[in-house]
Amino acid sequence: MAHNIEVNADGTARFAYAGATPWHRLGIKMEGLQTIDAMLDAAQADYQVILSKVALVDDNGTLITNPDGSPVIVEDSKATVRVNDDGTFNPLATVGNRYDIRQNREVLERALAVVGASREEAVIDTCGVLKGGARFFSTIDLGSLVIDPTGVNDKIARYLVVSHGHDGFWPIRYANTDIRAVCQNTVIMGLKQAERVFTARHTKNADEYIKTAQEALHMSTEWATAFKAQAEQMLSIQVPQGSQRIDKVLNTVFPASKDESDRQRRNREEINGMIRLIYGNQKNAGGFGYNGWSMFNSIVEYLDHHRRGTVDERALASIDENSWVTRTKIVAQKAVMSLA
Repeated sequence: MAHNIEVNADGTARFAYAGATPWHRLGIKMEGLQTIDAMLDAAQADYQVILSKVALVDDNGTLITNPDGSPVIVEDSKATVRVNDDGTFNPLATVGNRYDIRQNREVLERALAVVGASREEAVIDTCGVLKGGARFFSTIDLGSLVIDPTGVNDKIARYLVVSHGHDGFWPIRYANTDIRAVCQNTVIMGLKQAERVFTARHTKNADEYIKTAQEALHMSTEWATAFKAQAEQMLSIQVPQGSQRIDKVLNTVFPASKDESDRQRRNREEINGMIRLIYGNQKNAGGFGYNGWSMFNSIVEYLDHHRRGTVDERALASIDENSWVTRTKIVAQKAVMSLA
């Protein structure tokens, strides 16, 4: 299949996603961005891969042995093998003797470290297994962030796509791209269109290469510190339900024009009413309290998931840094911060 996502014998796919439903409509839908533990578990991607020697067998599957009864070993090759939860094994590929195993979790944890996120932070958007377990990918949602490690006001793309393989063909790769990875084709497309890609081979010195990933991707962990500080400040801003503070934010983000028609007024009032309902749900004020952080996320949730348009149209607008949706989120952020 074009997506190349692994589908189990029971029909479930080893893929999970937090955002818009992908084109192949496979996998488990998660409620919002997830931690590494939650997403690896949902995608059934936290399996162990081991290296094994390669022995010869005949066409009947019988082990070929030397005169002394010892197996005939292929000296220049090894096999990567997945260890399944039920104790069975899945051979994945043959690789060279210098090949060094890197588990899916390890590759993804190092990617989180590159962008300054911890394993407890909910930043994972997609996670999947390809080619019967031989390949793995994930998407880290970076949001609309400006990272300036080199003093050039560098603008990064929305996602960091993580990919690697246990087959000797796919190296460890971190690609900063605006293309969300949901299958093998989108991983490849993201790699091709990314302005910056960090690559490390599955060899013993891969650790040394990974340490240079931030520099190669022009990324800095400073954004994580700034983001946390801003989130904490928003959490400290009290925005009681039904208060004029909500009116002030909404009137700034969705202002009434002097010559608006009755239809435009009704649309604006409908939007405001919907955001007020979102504000009180369990994902916002119901979980974080009635504050600026919940207010900001209510507006973002409306823009990404509830405004008029198809799922694809909303998704495209959300990842386009120049779209009306992105500009509106920036206005919302400033409006909430102005309440401090």
